[in-house]
Amino acid sequence: MRVTRSYLLGLSSGLIISAMLALVISPQQGQAVIPQDLASVPPVKQEAINPPLAAEKQADPLPVAEPNIPIQQDFIIPKGASSEKIADLLVAQGLIKDKKSFLESAHQMGAESQFKAGTFTVSLGLTTEELIRRLLK
Repeated sequence: MRVTRSYLLGLSSGLIISAMLALVISPQQGQAVIPQDLASVPPVKQEAINPPLAAEKQADPLPVAEPNIPIQQDFIIPKGASSEKIADLLVAQGLIKDKKSFLESAHQMGAESQFKAGTFTVSLGLTTEELIRRLLK
């Protein structure tokens, strides 16, 4: 086979295009990664693929925190509420994700029976330990 200038040009062009595609296509997702200035891109509203069944109780969506702007909300502990009931309320309001880890942390801190009824102002994004300390004040 005779190697000509046009053959080498075609080969090098193909290699360059392959390298560019390898940089643009993410191997993990198989989707193109297009860097953009995120400030100029409007947020995309995401909808559920499978709508929840009518029998399921729909929870309020979790508030989205803006960078450097803590979102605070009031949390009410009813009179006589156990730590398990408090964990259920925290999950329902979106302040914690896992009831079991909250109860384990409360047990390790010895705070299971120390919660008192009242209204507390808490921030989203607190660790479980920070949240427990706020609810004990």
